[in-house]
Amino acid sequence: MQLQFGAEQIETWAGLSGDRNPIHFDLEAARRMDAADVVVHGMLALLPVKHRMGQVVQGLPQDWMQFKALLKAPVLRDSTVALSTRERSDSTGFKLHSSDGGSEHVIGHVRAVEAPVWSSTTPGFLLAREEVTAWLARFRGDLGRGFDDWVALDALIFSHFLRHRLGVIFDCLSPQFGPGPDRLEDLSEHLLVVQTSHQITFCTSLRSLGELQADIRCEIDNIHLIESPGKAVGTLDLGVFVSDRHVMTITLGLMIKALPTSQGVMQ
Repeated sequence: MQLQFGAEQIETWAGLSGDRNPIHFDLEAARRMDAADVVVHGMLALLPVKHRMGQVVQGLPQDWMQFKALLKAPVLRDSTVALSTRERSDSTGFKLHSSDGGSEHVIGHVRAVEAPVWSSTTPGFLLAREEVTAWLARFRGDLGRGFDDWVALDALIFSHFLRHRLGVIFDCLSPQFGPGPDRLEDLSEHLLVVQTSHQITFCTSLRSLGELQADIRCEIDNIHLIESPGKAVGTLDLGVFVSDRHVMTITLGLMIKALPTSQGVMQ
């Protein structure tokens, strides 16, 4: 399976996610990050990978599945990448790599898992139904056409987190990173935020929830960050509920870095 992401797709995902950092649009900004061309959003590159790998493990409606991806190197605009899979004893591994096999961009696996237990002490937030309807209509009309609902729900929650909840990360960090933004578009030019991994544990009934016309609620918890001078790495969990039923846990791996002169970005 070969994939390619052009300027139109990059613009569409930027409109959906709010991620308009310069490396996704400006060649000079990308080159300052040692990229040979404009960088494709990591989540954009993962969309077709998630849908394809979601077809690998089939189960009963109440079965749970885990998709885990490690983002190793950015995919560049208009470059051709290939998705390869390999069966393992308890999972199916995958690799998104250059068409000539010379470089790896994403590696990961998909496997069946036991139903997880979600427990959180943080208050959740309800996504406005009209906003969800409008966002899903845009997603389904373009990038997400034909994708399973779990892929759409993951993209929706990730987009909402970037647009409205980014500040929770900086609330857990020391003053060396400043107060931090609440939204991605307010990211300081002296801060770099990079997604390093993406894990989704979800109920397979999400393949058939129609247009997700239901109350969708999210809770953010388990924020674990390790700091060193000018840098922090770690993970956080997003617990996702549809009609008050826990159906998904998203674990984001992140790196936050203070930059003295470069422009702030999120890959």
